[in-house]
Amino acid sequence: MSTPVIGIDLGTTNSVVSYADEAGLVTVIADENGDRIIPSVVHFEQDGNVVVGRLARDYAKVEPQRVARIFKRGMGTPTFLKTGEPFEVDGKAWTPEELSSLILKKLRNMAEQHFEGPATKAVITVPYYFGEPERAATRSAGEIAGLEVLQIVNEPTAAAIVHGVEGEPTLGKLLVFDLGGGTFDVTIMRYGEGGETEVIATSGDRELGGADFDEAILEKMIEIAQAETGQDLTEDPWTLNSATVLAEEIKQELSTRESATRPLPVSGKPVMFTLSRKEFEELIAEQIELVDDAVLNALDRAEIEGSEIDEVLMVGGSSRIPVFQQMVERITGSKPKLTKNLDEDVSRGAALLGAKLGDSLDPRSELANRPKPVDAASHALGISLLDEGTGNLINQVVIAEGTPIPHSSTHPLEAASENQIEVALVLNEGADRDLDFVRELGKSMGRLAEPVHKGHPLRCEIQYNADQLIEVQLFDGVSGQLLTELSVEHKGMLSDQERADAREFLQQAEVS
Repeated sequence: MSTPVIGIDLGTTNSVVSYADEAGLVTVIADENGDRIIPSVVHFEQDGNVVVGRLARDYAKVEPQRVARIFKRGMGTPTFLKTGEPFEVDGKAWTPEELSSLILKKLRNMAEQHFEGPATKAVITVPYYFGEPERAATRSAGEIAGLEVLQIVNEPTAAAIVHGVEGEPTLGKLLVFDLGGGTFDVTIMRYGEGGETEVIATSGDRELGGADFDEAILEKMIEIAQAETGQDLTEDPWTLNSATVLAEEIKQELSTRESATRPLPVSGKPVMFTLSRKEFEELIAEQIELVDDAVLNALDRAEIEGSEIDEVLMVGGSSRIPVFQQMVERITGSKPKLTKNLDEDVSRGAALLGAKLGDSLDPRSELANRPKPVDAASHALGISLLDEGTGNLINQVVIAEGTPIPHSSTHPLEAASENQIEVALVLNEGADRDLDFVRELGKSMGRLAEPVHKGHPLRCEIQYNADQLIEVQLFDGVSGQLLTELSVEHKGMLSDQERADAREFLQQAEVS
């Protein structure tokens, strides 16, 4: 049997790697300590080697300045730090893309130890709300780690895949509520008789998750410590990191108990910190409202009422928090289902998709005969056009958010001025007409064979494949001449040289 394609959930707080065998049965791979859920934390040792996972998280208490965590939130940008400063260790600045490659190398090492052979092909999941720069950085991180990334798939889609194969899905409209450590997606899908899945609508927040709930508890801890001892927990990084770990423990305990107590890490007088579930919900009231709004927004986009949802699937570790389960039940009238393995099922779904994309799946298996899921465009795509009414450039949407992909379309355009000979093709990400509120993905200039009159027909063709790779071509609408084309570069934030340097570092350094 050939080596299976591994499925990777590259999470904000935790990551998981799985594979599906020739029969379509999924195994979650454990590390040398037996851990299947690997904290997405990186510690840089003094000797130049790298530690990833639980031990790295423990080092955050000892050497916080050499530890990176929650960096997925900065994917597609130069830094994840709220200050805007680069994250540096020993004079080297590390981008979220590079840090993610270290997590992926750890997961690849785990798979290779499990298989006792190479594991170089992967499907990697991303939040639905990741845009083009974030997806490009994720693919680049995989390539730096020595992986051939067969597909980038949306996390709710991966969850729906595993639910369809391993669960007892209800036919009809499925609401996937995916609240993880750092991102939140709510996706409405249609589940068909033969296992077909199709995204209808989505909403969410790429900067909302369990880490924010930890932060709310931490702020309360700091307030109590200051009031009772006069000590500022934020002054010492080691003390602050210890308190951060306690905050996460309290959050987790409050999912099953009405209150939780921990000793605050202050010197001198011991201070016991107690938080009730009701108090916790008050601390995160703003985030609860944002989640509520996102669920309602997804229903609005799907143009359905909550009562029309046939089944609710809860995914992601933070979905264990009771207030969110109660919220979804209130909105839809359906008691939500928590997946068998909240923290693992996104990776398991990626592994099932990987098996279908690879060459190891038995064609007689049930999985082989299931259709591939139909995903949807996570963001609208538009092109910059001149608004004749205002004389300003605007973003004209050509592919709406939620459009099933792969997708191809043709759009008629016109020359904007008399005797025009050059045409600018500008591709944007976002649905807003105002260019200040969209992201420019690429720009290319084309030249007509001769000057044309205002209104001369042009033709724009867009190809949007299942991996959300985008290609755009602009033609003369009369002669059919190709004027210009652009492909959205999936290279992430790094230059070719920086990417080569990162690969070389990974080849030389020990990542454990």
